Amino acid sequence: MPHHSYSPGKRKIFAISCLLAFMSIISGGIRSQTSKSDPVDLQGWAIVSLGLDLPKKWEAGLTGQWRTENNLGTTRGFYVTPEVSYGIHKRVKIFANFRYADVVGSHSSRLGIGLEYSTKISGWQIGLRPQFQYTLKYADDGDGSATGTSILRTRLSVRHRITKKLDGYLQVEPYFTFTPGEYFIDNIRNTAGLRYEYRKDRRISVFYMYRPDFAKSYNRLFHVAGIRWDVDLKWKK
Repeated sequence: MPHHSYSPGKRKIFAISCLLAFMSIISGGIRSQTSKSDPVDLQGWAIVSLGLDLPKKWEAGLTGQWRTENNLGTTRGFYVTPEVSYGIHKRVKIFANFRYADVVGSHSSRLGIGLEYSTKISGWQIGLRPQFQYTLKYADDGDGSATGTSILRTRLSVRHRITKKLDGYLQVEPYFTFTPGEYFIDNIRNTAGLRYEYRKDRRISVFYMYRPDFAKSYNRLFHVAGIRWDVDLKWKK
């Protein structure tokens, strides 16, 4: 496979573009848990994801997540998502998952199905991941809709190599709702991050997310600072 070489200037420009988003965290306007008079909050997400490469194009994964709110001051909840996928093409796989969330005072659960497409163009890794999710039980966990309703979320991602082990990435993921009387776009995740691959099957990422939410009678805005650890395993016969 041909090796693409990029000048230090281009690498720095892309890294700075990813990091600029983090600066909005310290800009004015972030106060506490959202309310109609104070609709802005800073959250923290810590994520651990385990992936298992199985025979015959199958994959399995388990993701755990801890979220905080109130300017990182209190725990919002814990989230667990098992997922299985199958490669139907070298660039396309279909998947199904289940997500359980234990949030303060309640819990939620939902099912998800979708497909994921990935390709590489001139050194840029591009991915598209539409997912249709159905809420089994609702709680205000930040990701779902009312019990018995559905949401379509579509994530577009772009990733670029900065150094041999460091990547920068950008993502946008709108959530579309089909509930009568609600705004068509429930919320949007806009993410910028850096991913460091310290060994072939281990990665650490830091990211910032700018997330406007239109699901309530007033608009909310969440700034999210996060860290993610990915571990890939291979099934041994």
